[in-house]
Amino acid sequence: MPTARDPFADALAVFVQDTAGRRNWGNIGLAEILKKVRVDEAQWKPAPDTHSIWEEVHHINHWSRFVLDRLEARGKPTKQAWPAAHGGAAGWRLALAGTAALHATLVRRVASLDQDALTAKHAASRYAMAQLILGCVSHIAYHVGQITLLRRLYRHAGRPV
Repeated sequence: MPTARDPFADALAVFVQDTAGRRNWGNIGLAEILKKVRVDEAQWKPAPDTHSIWEEVHHINHWSRFVLDRLEARGKPTKQAWPAAHGGAAGWRLALAGTAALHATLVRRVASLDQDALTAKHAASRYAMAQLILGCVSHIAYHVGQITLLRRLYRHAGRPV
């Protein structure tokens, strides 16, 4: 007998989809903000000790993958990650495609959870799966704000958009 879909899991999946996609009620979504970012803008840093948009995207992906791994009962503990940008225009297109695929997988996985799975804790975490998902969405939204600021700084630095 198939398990009934959990309405909370469905709502979480929509929240992930909107935040990683077009927009949620609070901000433009990740996919939307990245639509018109060219490789030179993605690589640009306003100062040496800051992160580029590309690094922000890699960082978002690292932690989104971390949450997906927990939802799928795999993965090892990980430390803060800010992978560097590399690969030029082709690398940027791959990063964007990988971001879209990762978040589509995360949305499908979240939507498939039942109440028991949402309240369960991964062996390597003190948080329930629903907390990890909400944290992931908050993390994406925070970095969408960072990307928005980087885009504004890029324009104000006289860079062509």
